[in-house]
Formats: sequence, C-alpha cells, structure tokens
Amino acid sequence: TKLNSSGTSLVYSTYLGGNNYDFGKGIAVNSLGEAFVTGYTNSANFPTAGGAYQTAYGGGQDAFVTKLNASGTSLVYSTYLGGNTTDAGSRIALDGSGNAYVTGSTSSTNFPTTSGAYQTVYGGGSQNGFVSKLNSSGTSLIYSSFLGGSGSDYGYGIALDGSGVAYICGSTTSPNFPATSGAFQTAWGGSQ
Repeated sequence: TKLNSSGTSLVYSTYLGGNNYDFGKGIAVNSLGEAFVTGYTNSANFPTAGGAYQTAYGGGQDAFVTKLNASGTSLVYSTYLGGNTTDAGSRIALDGSGNAYVTGSTSSTNFPTTSGAYQTVYGGGSQNGFVSKLNSSGTSLIYSSFLGGSGSDYGYGIALDGSGVAYICGSTTSPNFPATSGAFQTAWGGSQ
C-alpha cells in the first residue's frame, strides 16, 4: 500500500500473493518510486514475472523478492528465493544500480548459493541466516551466501554503504558463528 504524503488517501493498494499464506516482511523504494518487497510464501502459485530467477516453488516455505512499478499496477519482476524446506526474507536494501540485497533465514540445505560466496554450505542447526544480491532485472543472483554456524541463525536487518558493501544484523545461538579476529566480541556470550 502506498499512501500520499499527508497520509490522507491511498495512491495505490494491492494484494500480492497466491492461494496460501503470504507475508511481506521488508520493503525498499528506489528514486523512481518502484517498490521492492521481500517476505515469505507458502503459495505454489505466488506470482512470478519478468524472467524471474526462480519461477518454481521450492517447497515448504519460500522467500520471495518482488519489484512493483511506480504506479503499483504491474510487477517488474517477482521471484521465489528458496530451497525445499523453510526460507524467509526479512529485509531488503537497494544500491544505486538497482540491485536488491536480501537477508533472512533458511532451513534449506539446498538454498541457492553462488560459487565463491562466503559460505556455500549450510552450517547446521534449525536455521541459518542468508544474504543474497539479485541483479537489477531480478533474473540472476550476483552472490548468495549462508551466514551461520551449528545453532540457529537469523538475518533481521540489512544496510549498504556507498560502495555497495552489505551489513547484516540478526541473532544466533551458534557458539561457532563466524567472527573475525580482533572484532569487538569474538566469543559467543551464551544463549542467543
């Protein structure tokens, strides 16, 4: 839903989903007024469009990434993003070239990752975080990586700097979550 600048009326408002549960969790808007939405869906008929990266439902629950035109009347692209179990997009960010960066969580060991990504193998536990960068047309992944250890890991927020470097925050129960030498806190504090 897009409201006018005074919040007194709707510019547009639309459903986005299939015949099962669909949840929008994160939204970003570019300078043209095009909305990018991520979340998760249990719908095998969630709308895909625009030569989408993943047109087929992976199973269980899939994350999705959808770009609407500025008037909210059509999909520029819409794609599933997931494997064969539970995947959920939580937040989305955009760079100046129109690439979309998504974070969330997955329990799919076959969640799509890219060659040379930071973590191409599922770390374990019930969930791993993920970070994926889609190209501006939504047709391919520029990179996609798990982010997690042997416990449960969740990506809850994402931001970009001027160089297109992604910053992700979330939570973990993994005592072996990847930490870098010399970082502020390199040892797990316990619990979550």
